[in-house]
Amino acid sequence: MQEVIFEKGIKHTAHGLNFYLSYFDDIARVLPRDEFCFVVGGWVRDRLLGEPVGYHIDVDLLVSCDPTKVAMDFANLVGGAYFEFEKKGLFIKRPTIATVILRLPPYKYRFDFAQIKGKDIEKALIEDLLSRDFTANAMAVSIDDVLSIGAKQTIIYDPAKGIEDLEKGLLRPVSLKNLEEDPVRMLRGFRLSVEKDLSLTEDFYEFVKKKGHLIKKAPAERITLELLKILRHSHSGKVIRDLYKHGLLEAIFPEIERLREVSFQGDHHLYPLDEHTLRVIESIDEVIQERERYIDAELLKDLGSMHVHGEFSDLELLKLSALFHDIAKPHTFELKNGKVTFYNHDKLGASMVRDIGKRLKWGDDAAEFVSKIVEHHLRPFYLRESLKKGQLTDRGKAKFWRECSDIAAHLFLHAIADAIGSGDSKEEIDDLLKTIKELVRYKRERYDKLPTKALLSGREIMDILGIPEGPMVGYVKRALEEAQIEGAVRTKEEAIEFIKNITFPAQS
Repeated sequence: MQEVIFEKGIKHTAHGLNFYLSYFDDIARVLPRDEFCFVVGGWVRDRLLGEPVGYHIDVDLLVSCDPTKVAMDFANLVGGAYFEFEKKGLFIKRPTIATVILRLPPYKYRFDFAQIKGKDIEKALIEDLLSRDFTANAMAVSIDDVLSIGAKQTIIYDPAKGIEDLEKGLLRPVSLKNLEEDPVRMLRGFRLSVEKDLSLTEDFYEFVKKKGHLIKKAPAERITLELLKILRHSHSGKVIRDLYKHGLLEAIFPEIERLREVSFQGDHHLYPLDEHTLRVIESIDEVIQERERYIDAELLKDLGSMHVHGEFSDLELLKLSALFHDIAKPHTFELKNGKVTFYNHDKLGASMVRDIGKRLKWGDDAAEFVSKIVEHHLRPFYLRESLKKGQLTDRGKAKFWRECSDIAAHLFLHAIADAIGSGDSKEEIDDLLKTIKELVRYKRERYDKLPTKALLSGREIMDILGIPEGPMVGYVKRALEEAQIEGAVRTKEEAIEFIKNITFPAQS
């Protein structure tokens, strides 16, 4: 931690340049004259801890004027994306948050502007800080101090003694009342504890034990935002395990509770279902970090490029799929001839995930993405078994790429984490990696060179078969495209012969 000089009362001093960010100059440029701006929360905390800035930069700011005007002008100046949201509740001091997102790969910046009100700005600032979640986040510096290049010292406002707690390695609630007024702060506490390597205080755990159910009343959008922040972290599995241990995960996702019912998953699994799920999430953290070790670079080039809720990506959604990949197993559990089965848990799980995504307001694209991974998460294992038995055909490989090419890299990474979390042997994991390599080889050497556009048009199909325009034409065209992808049809002549011998589905 950087050296801080303590003064009597609520202020301390530190070297101002340690808090500097070049974009603060742009904020000062659009701030109206005689108005105030304070940098608060995580940016101040992390600079005191001496943490590297990293690729995801979040900055919270309080301004004494309209935050939407300042944020809009700042967004226009730096070329960022602007949006705003309202926090609902009787006790919310900052009801409107104006946000600017700026992407400069690999960096992602998020600036949140809120308003501070009061004739006595310093008094209003202190009241605002004392209404925050944790003492480590209840500190502020004036942007004027930070930008004074010649100044050797910057005043740190610290009414909740956050610096003292940081020096002790503690993450302490400013007050339990503050947690009760905004239950999402419980999620944030578990996240920050792991991210910043700080110990949560006993009163926090007692509060979660008694009042954890309050999270159910929190706005779905804010819960999702905090969960995505958790999943963005390289040790998100540890946070998820803590949330499960203290009952908060089940409060958000009641479906999780039933995982405890499946204590034995069959001979192939070493762990009960809930422990397996937690291990898969922990494993996927590591697999994503080491993805170049497992997956061909060409397949990884678009990984992380999907935009979710402004600042997140498909990598966070991949981790969500790890959490829910076996969510339907308790619903499909059967004992047949002494053997445990979970038939169709993949398909039912995909349906359940869509419902969860709708409830938690993930957005349609995100919910469909996660549900598709859940629906197909077993396919790499089926293909592994086919390869081991010498039964993996070009048709099977083509079918995989035709149906899963958009999520192939995600499925492969998920499968590796799933195998590790199941306690698979080294030989089984090696077989899975061989299967992935064979699928990638086939794609590069064969699949990518196959014609995907139907060799016959809809009009030609109607003329050749003597059928009218309608669903049957589409059925024939799709069947022809599949035959081409699988390599069974390569020329127009073969296409004509193929459709003449096609079998139409029975009409109901």
